[in-house]
Amino acid sequence: MAITGRDIERLLYTDTADPVLVVHDGTTRIVAAAELGRHTGAVVVCSRTEVLRHVGERDLTEEELSAIASSLEAAVEDPTRRRPHWPV
Repeated sequence: MAITGRDIERLLYTDTADPVLVVHDGTTRIVAAAELGRHTGAVVVCSRTEVLRHVGERDLTEEELSAIASSLEAAVEDPTRRRPHWPV
């Protein structure tokens, strides 16, 4: 499983209502929060709201998108790690 900067970008710019990034069967997906129950076994990574709360409403650089993705991937792989540090 790999969370990429493109996954974060898709999360930020999707037309899906209340989008959430999940990992399901080894792949990342963007799903509506209201439909999470249909994705049994999916691991919730973060919501668009969470990302925006940390970085604000602005365009992110490729480096920032990659940094967010790396932090989130590490947190998913090892849930005992501290919460990710996000670019500000």
